[in-house]
Order: sequence, then structure tokens, then C-alpha cells
Amino acid sequence: MAKIDLKLLNIFQMKLEKKSIEYEGKTVGLVLKKFIQEYGDKLDDGLLDKKKKKLHPQMLVLLNGRNIAYLKKYKTKLNDGDVLYLSVPLAGG
Repeated sequence: MAKIDLKLLNIFQMKLEKKSIEYEGKTVGLVLKKFIQEYGDKLDDGLLDKKKKKLHPQMLVLLNGRNIAYLKKYKTKLNDGDVLYLSVPLAGG
């Protein structure tokens, strides 16, 4: 199992009053599952899917700065020292 750092950005950081959490896991999906099991009750409904078992599909998950949507999504394998970033998508002008 890889030891990784989950960095919480914007609303995730404000809701949980944490900047990062360390996890162990083989894939992005397994780490996020642990995260939701631990902290899902503290997150707004809009951040999770209807069943509150997964992140809302619009949430942004980056692995070492790369969007997991362009990798193998939740099946993306992790290595020791990887950094996951969790954020809501932001836009503006």
C-alpha cells in the first residue's frame, strides 16, 4: 500500500478545518472511499453523490497535479509519496 497525502482545498479545507490528511491505499478510489467514510458526515450534500458514498462527479481530484479524469480515474494506482488534491471546480472572470 502506498502512503499518500490528501490535500484539502477550498470548501473541503474550511469544512474539515484541516489542510491535509495522510492515507494508505492502492488506488485513488480506495483512498477517497476511506476519506468519505471518515468525513462524509461533515461535508455538504452538494459535495457528495445522492447515496453519500462517492464524491459528486463535478469535484476535482488531482494526482500530483494531474486530473484523474485523464488518467485511469478512480482506478489510478498510487505510489509512496503521491499527493492527491481535492477541490471543487472554480471559474471566474
